[in-house]
This record gives sequence, structure tokens and C-alpha cells, in this order.
Amino acid sequence: MSKRKRKNRNVKTKVKTNVKTNSLVDIIIPVHNVFGIFQKGLDSIPDALEDIPYTVIIVDNASNKEEADEFYSKIIERNYKVIRNKENQGFAKTCNQGAMRGYSPLLFFLNSDVVLEKGSVKQLISNIYNEGSFVDKIGIVGMKLLFPIESPLPSNVRPPGKVQHVGLTTNIRGEFPHILIGWSSDNPRVNRVRDVMAVTGAALLTRRDLFNKVGRFHEGYGKGTFEDVDLAFSMRKIGYNSIVDTKAVGYHYTNATSVTYGINFPTQVNKMLFMQRWGQDMYWDEWRHW
Repeated sequence: MSKRKRKNRNVKTKVKTNVKTNSLVDIIIPVHNVFGIFQKGLDSIPDALEDIPYTVIIVDNASNKEEADEFYSKIIERNYKVIRNKENQGFAKTCNQGAMRGYSPLLFFLNSDVVLEKGSVKQLISNIYNEGSFVDKIGIVGMKLLFPIESPLPSNVRPPGKVQHVGLTTNIRGEFPHILIGWSSDNPRVNRVRDVMAVTGAALLTRRDLFNKVGRFHEGYGKGTFEDVDLAFSMRKIGYNSIVDTKAVGYHYTNATSVTYGINFPTQVNKMLFMQRWGQDMYWDEWRHW
């Protein structure tokens, strides 16, 4: 991978303390059923943060009422908030809704089908926030996501224990494939990935001030796809990069909700919207990662 000069990586911006919260990061989790996997994800959060103060904001998108009532009745932690929508609002609107209900200076958007390894979110935070200050020029941080060992979905497309995500890149056709998907997680090439075009919204850390500055997730994408890439391009436009820290690891039960409940995403429509917004800013980036 070719090396590029990057300036001001160690410049820091002092963070103003928000009197409304003692939390450093709000964890925003959109949910639609699949509570078994979601419970695994929730159980992994405390160890993933270690000593970092956090708030969990769950936004439920019209899950089955009986199942949801039973599940949420068991959540008693004071730093957990639950918002329940009567209709499925889609990823972008749901995440924006959750973000606006919190006050922490950092936002971690987390899918309900992701299980985190110990210390993973603390590791992510170290890239963007250090000694009470933001690290300059870093707008988004993603982690290494692996296909789970015990995935209920076909192993030929989701190889157990292999790489699901270490960033998104652009290929010669203007598509956004996952970098090195299916590779071994300990492969040196996988673990030297750093600067990327975008990271998946399944596990995405950013700053609240920048997130608000660029207008949050663009809600025109409906139920899902391309919001995360759109956010990365918006950040880049104001001078902030997207990176992946492969020392931070999670397991992604990809598309668990959509496959289980037959939910289709307007991929082609969303791609057309993205190209209208950002086509002039795209360039071929895939060659850097091979």
C-alpha cells in the first residue's frame, strides 16, 4: 500500500465539558427484532468500553410488541435509554433520532447484530480523543469486524472468523466493496489498513460536533445503504478523514434482521442518490489496498 503524507495528525482540539452529561460516548443502537443476537451485543458493551463512561440509546423500529415489551422490561441500567417507534424509520432517521437524545461529545453507532470484543470501543476512542482533547483531522473511526464463528447464515458467503469489514473503498466501476473481505483476520495486509474511503455504519465512531456540522446522516436514503459512505464524504469535504483501527475487533452477524424478516433495501435507488450528491468527488481508491 502506498504511503501518503498526512499533516497535523497529532494536533488536538480541546473538548468543552458538557454539563448535561458525565458520559464520554453515546452508543446509538437501531433495533428491529432479532433480540437474541441483540442481547449478545448488549452484554458485550461494558467490557468493550472498560473504564470509559457511556450512555446506551436504543431506538426500536416497530419490533414485535410482545417480544419488545418483555425484552425492554429487563433493562434496568440507569445509563440506558429506550425509544420505541411505531413504524420502521430506517437506519439514517433512527440513528439521527437517537443521537439527538444524547449529549456526549462522541457518538458510536452500533448495529444490533454486532458483538464487541473486550476493550474494542476504548481502543477506537483512543484514535479520536486523547487526554481530554480531540485528535485533529480524524472524523470517523471504524473497527475490524469478523464473521462470527457460529453464524446461522451460509458459510460460503460469510466465512466464519474471516474479515467482514476493515473499511470501504471505491473500485474502478464506482462501487464501494469491503476491503479484503473473507481474508484471515491476522493477515499482515489486513492489519496494516488505516486510512479508508469510508467505514460501515454497523460500528462507526464519530464526534458529535462534526456529525451535527455536516447535517447528520442524510435521511433521503430511506431504509438503508449508502448513509455511512455519504457521511464519510461529508466529513472529508470539511477536512476530516475516515480511518480503521484493526486492533479494535467485533463480530458482525451481517444482515441478520433483513434476512430473517425479508426486508429489502433500495440499493440501486440509494446509489443513484449518492452519485447525484457525490459523484464528482469520487476517485479510484481500491488499488491502494491490494
